[in-house]
Order: sequence, then C-alpha cells, then structure tokens
Amino acid sequence: MLLLLALAAAPLSSYAAATSSIPQSAWTQLNSTVGGRLHQGIPFARSCFTHAAAGVGGTQNAAACATIQANYINTTLLQDNLGGYINTQWETCQATSEQCLLDFQNTSDPAAFNVPSRICSQGSVPDYGIKITGASDVLAAYAFSKAHGVPLVVKGTGHEYKGRSGAPGSLAIWTHGLKSITNAPKFVPTNCPKSVAPRTAVTIGAGVMYEELIDFADANSLTIPAGGCISVGAAGGYPQGGGHSMFSNTHGLAADRVLEIEVVTPRGDHLIANQCQNTDIFWAMRGGGGGTFGVTLSMTTLTFPATQVNGVFAIADNSVPGQRLAFFQWMVDNAISLAQQGWGYYLYPTIPGIAMSNTVLSQEEAEASIAGLKTLITQNFTGASVWEMTLEPNYKTYYPKYVTNIAVPVGVAMTVTSRLIPVANFQTEKSRAELAQAMTALIDEVPVALGFGVAPFVHGNNNDTSVNPAWYESLWHLALATTWNFNETSSSLSTIYSDLSSAIDPFRALAPNSGAYVNEADIYEPDWEQSFWGDNYARLLSIKQKYDPNHLLDCWQCVGWNGPKDARYKCYINIDGV
Repeated sequence: MLLLLALAAAPLSSYAAATSSIPQSAWTQLNSTVGGRLHQGIPFARSCFTHAAAGVGGTQNAAACATIQANYINTTLLQDNLGGYINTQWETCQATSEQCLLDFQNTSDPAAFNVPSRICSQGSVPDYGIKITGASDVLAAYAFSKAHGVPLVVKGTGHEYKGRSGAPGSLAIWTHGLKSITNAPKFVPTNCPKSVAPRTAVTIGAGVMYEELIDFADANSLTIPAGGCISVGAAGGYPQGGGHSMFSNTHGLAADRVLEIEVVTPRGDHLIANQCQNTDIFWAMRGGGGGTFGVTLSMTTLTFPATQVNGVFAIADNSVPGQRLAFFQWMVDNAISLAQQGWGYYLYPTIPGIAMSNTVLSQEEAEASIAGLKTLITQNFTGASVWEMTLEPNYKTYYPKYVTNIAVPVGVAMTVTSRLIPVANFQTEKSRAELAQAMTALIDEVPVALGFGVAPFVHGNNNDTSVNPAWYESLWHLALATTWNFNETSSSLSTIYSDLSSAIDPFRALAPNSGAYVNEADIYEPDWEQSFWGDNYARLLSIKQKYDPNHLLDCWQCVGWNGPKDARYKCYINIDGV
C-alpha cells in the first residue's frame, strides 16, 4: 500500500514555541480523526503536587498520589502512562531543572513535591500523545506535524536511555496499546517465492512487552530470547537498535531474528518490509535505531523450540585483596573458549559475580566446561562466595532465576555509556592483562558497571543487518552507569555526564576501532556515526533521506538527526561544547 501525504510541510527547523500556540480547534479535529484517542501528556507524579506550571494537565489528588508513591519504581504503572519514563530525567527539562519528580528513595519525602519551590512542570513529557491502533493514526500524526510544525516522538514503554521518546512541546506516537500476538509456525515473508523455506515465528504488535511474549512462548513450547528487563517492548527500539540477550552468542541479536516489519513511514508509505520487498527499509530498521525511519505497527520474529538451559550464578568476595583481579583475569583468559562453547553471560564487576546461560551443551558438558571457574571461586578464593548451577527445564524458569539479577533501575534518573570489546582484545597475553587491569580499575570509578558476554560470536553475521559490524567482531559489551535523585542541580548534571563519559575512555583506547551499543550508549558519544553504525552509516543516511525527507522523525544522535541546536533538544545538558 502507498498512502502519500499531500499536505504541504511546515518548516520543521523552527517549531512552534509551544503546542498551546496551535488553535484548540486543530487539537479537537485531531482527536476526532484518531477516534478520541488523543491523550494529554500529564507528568507521572502530577497528582502529588500542589502547584503546577501553566499548561500542565491533571490536578493534585491524594488517593492518586498514594498510588504513584507506592508504585514509583514499578514498571507496570509507569509504562501504562504517557507521562511515565523508566529513567526519570527524560520526564524533565534537565537544562532548566523544570520537572515533576518524587524522591525515589523516599517517595513520601515532602521536599520533592510539597514545598513552594517544587512546582510540577511539563519538562520533556510530550504535551499530547495519540494511542495508536493502526496506520491511519500514524498518518494523522504525520499530517498534523507537517501542518503545524509540532515535533513528533515515538514512545512505547518509555524504557530507553537516550531520551528519544520524549521532547518538550511534542506530540507522541504512542504504540503501547498494540498488543496482538500471533503464532506463525510456518512463516514465509510476504511476497517471497516458494523457494524461501518456512520458519517458526511469531508476529507481534509494537506494544507487546517481553513479559507478555515470554508467557506466550512458554504456552506454545517456544523460546524467544529477551534482554535484561522484561518491560522492554519486543518490537520497538530494542530490536531496531540491535537488541542483545543472554542467548545472543548462539541465537543472534534481536535484529538478526526479525523476519518482517509492518511500518508506516513519514513519507506516507504503509509498508510490509522483508527480505523480498522494501528491502532497504527492512535492512535499516534491523539495527539503524528506533524512532528514525518509520513507526513499527507489527514485527515478525524468529522463534526456537522450547529447550533446557544450563544456568550459573556465582559471586566472589571482593573484600579479599587480589580476588577481583584474579576473577577478571580468568574471565578474559577464557572468554574465547567460553564463547566457542556457547556460553552467554552477564558480568557484575562491582561484586564481582556472573550469571551465565548455555543451551548448546549437555548438563555434564556444561559442568566440565566451567569447572575451572567453579574451582577458582569455591576453592581457590577465600571469604564468602556463592556458586549455584542448575539445569532449568525451559527459558521461562531460567529467566527470573538468572537474568533478572541485573535489577535494571526503574523510576530513577540514570545514564549509561558503553563500549564493544573486540575478539582481538582477548587474543594475546598482553591484551588480556590490559583488559583485566582496566576492568579492575574501573570499579572504583563508577557506581554501576556491567560486562555482557552477549556478542553474536557463534551466530555470526549472516543476516545482513544494519547494526555496527563491530558487534560481530566482539565478545563483550561493557556498560557503565550512574544515577542521581530529584534534587540534583542542572550545573552538577554536566559534571555527572562528563565524568561518566570519561570513565569509558580507557576502553575506547583499548578498542579504538570497535564502537558502542546505540541503545545503551553515552549521551555524548564522540564520533557517534562511526561508533554506532560503522561503515553502515552512509547507506542508513540515504535510506533516512528517502523515507523521511522532511525530518518528521528526529531523535538525539539518530541517523540523519537535525543536531543538538534543534529546539527539541533544548532540555539536554550541554557538555564540552556539545
């Protein structure tokens, strides 16, 4: 189908100062066009505040506030609200400290919401959002943006780390209500020839979360790998940016497993994209980043049979001198062999500890494979330690026992930075020692550090995705993070961002030609085009220009973005002249 928008485009380089400048009759008409599903974007904690800035919707309500306070760090209530974001700085205007936040450590603390200086402000919460039910709603959003110059954002669950799903004075295309799940055991992509072999797959709406998908997969004796948090949308920015999981080593990135995408582009196309038709945007949306090329309505992804999973969880005592370095040295010395044997894992350097998975080896083979690690932790190390290894009957029982140990922060302001660590860094004694030393040193530099043994090493690069090719030449993805509370000042935020970015510099130096994971990346990633997409960037940019010539979709450090001086980014904190 081709539904070309005929409306003349308003210049998107100079957005309306506020959506309030648009006649109310225009919003009323938009609401009618989308069947009454235009929602006002109300800051998540609005009901707790006595005072609110002009234009902020909602009212103070004690009962509603009590619910918010009790569920402030609960993903379910957050993701069901247009004004809720997993990491709260994306609800705020960080540059001006305009916000509507509670104290996540004590949600009843009146200093956050019940003093004269605390006024609930709109921040970066979209002024309005359309709860999408189909292509016509997306087309209506595009038309409204072109007619009135309102910036658009694409929002699913609000679980993303770069602020791409919020912007001041914006209209959100809210996909969270697209909840369909259909089993497709003999899936052949649309309009492919009979020579294309059927695959086991599932077709999901863009609002389906992994929590729902894991339950569906279990009920149908399937395995569908998820990331570290089950509140993530399974068809949104996660697969569109790559999407790693504990099973990525053997089962590929989420982008590798996408077989078909239903997408509505800013140009006005309602397309089915796969290996046989609309192949350019199909390639771009499997790694090129969410909120960039079009709005996904549904996605078909490869599934695997239900399988047993070898799971390991181990902790060493970091209070004993030398044990942290010894642990990292063992991991880097054995990283290549572990990958070759099918292991995926999350490293917790601060503990230090590790959670692992393997679906390739038998229980006996798995035990033999990591006997050295067990000996190191339970016999060679002293102090308190933990070693647990089980054979779980399926992915659903494995996931909560081993994956959710990551405890992704919710209802907290948090920023991350990352680096892919190539196989080359594990191939010589010198490079392994340098990596182990760097891992040991960083623990004292940052509050949160995670090492993910999730690169698609065994799977390989055989699906022609647009993710940075460095993913397929790496073993580890290293991520660092820091958090802060509601009362952090704008001036100190610049230091927080800058310090975290500097903390990853030793790994940029160790792996200068690799890159970073776009979904878990530094807000101020240097040389971001090369870092996120490598040699794929030029092709991605040409596809962006084809399907979004008027830049209706634009987001921070996304392919072809308008740059940091665009008005929609006025709430980002500037560091080092960015």
